[in-house]
Amino acid sequence: MNAPLRPAEWVLDLSEPIAALGGSPDGSLIAALGTEGSAWVVEASSGRRIHAFQAHEGGGFRLVWNSSASCFATAGQNGQVRFWDPVAGTQVESLPMPSAWVEQLAGSPSGDRLAAASGKTVCIGRASGAGWTHTVGGHRSTVAALAWSADGRSLGVACYGGVSVYDSETGRVTAELPWKTSLVSLAISPDGRWVVAGTQENSVQIWPLPFREGEELAMSGYDAKVRSLAWHHSGRYLATDGGQELMVWDCSGKGPAGSTPRILEGHPARVSSLAYQKTGHLLASGCQAGRVLFWNAGKSSQPLRATALAGAVTALGWLPGDTQVVAGCQDGRLALISAPKV
Repeated sequence: MNAPLRPAEWVLDLSEPIAALGGSPDGSLIAALGTEGSAWVVEASSGRRIHAFQAHEGGGFRLVWNSSASCFATAGQNGQVRFWDPVAGTQVESLPMPSAWVEQLAGSPSGDRLAAASGKTVCIGRASGAGWTHTVGGHRSTVAALAWSADGRSLGVACYGGVSVYDSETGRVTAELPWKTSLVSLAISPDGRWVVAGTQENSVQIWPLPFREGEELAMSGYDAKVRSLAWHHSGRYLATDGGQELMVWDCSGKGPAGSTPRILEGHPARVSSLAYQKTGHLLASGCQAGRVLFWNAGKSSQPLRATALAGAVTALGWLPGDTQVVAGCQDGRLALISAPKV
């Protein structure tokens, strides 16, 4: 069954592929970062562009808002994590990193902590740009992904050979989760029970916490690498990409071992972005054909609504209030989309 189509509330052409985006904590502003290093601040209600500036020479990768909406941080190819005033459109701080490419930047769920990775080194600090409190290096390879726990106390760092979990207050390792291959994505369940990672071998690796050797699980059957992982706020459901279909695993009870995932079909091309509501049950997904779909994946395998955009979806996120998502596309367009009510 095809989902009913609904147009976006607005579409803004920024003329540069969108690498990352996010909404301010009060929902009034959207910040977006382009692959060539440009950044924009947009009024969420109207789609009006407020500021445009060059955030990073050479290109941009990641963007994170802090909890007070006083600034947002960006990471790019110039070896800096930079902090920006969204009202003035000016830089307020710039923190250097050990190597030129800062490919990873992740904010804690509360928005008060920040972690960045360049090469084999990870820096941990406050999202206000007050400086790094901990720098941890010596990882086995270039860091491929970062993930925070729900309480912001733990930070997962993925690279070749597994995941290291750090205490963000002390910078000390609290768990080592080994695996024999490269990892490409990472997420920690909101209830703290599971650490999951997409692997180079088109599978998902999952470790229970606390971890004991031999308890790790592998979930296979994907057509491509799993680069998008999204947890339901309860920690029960894990949504994954890895092809044209979505797989949603039930991680309640003893976990997904031996279970069959719910398979969600409806995208005309490979899924590229996933995001669960922060407090509700809706899952939003975007694909390389520009289609954004909404699902109530805990109850049904049928999409509830669809919006067709012109370019491949490269970034997707819910705005505060859980009623709208903002999507960024390869063709440089930014769109605001209203979600169905369930």
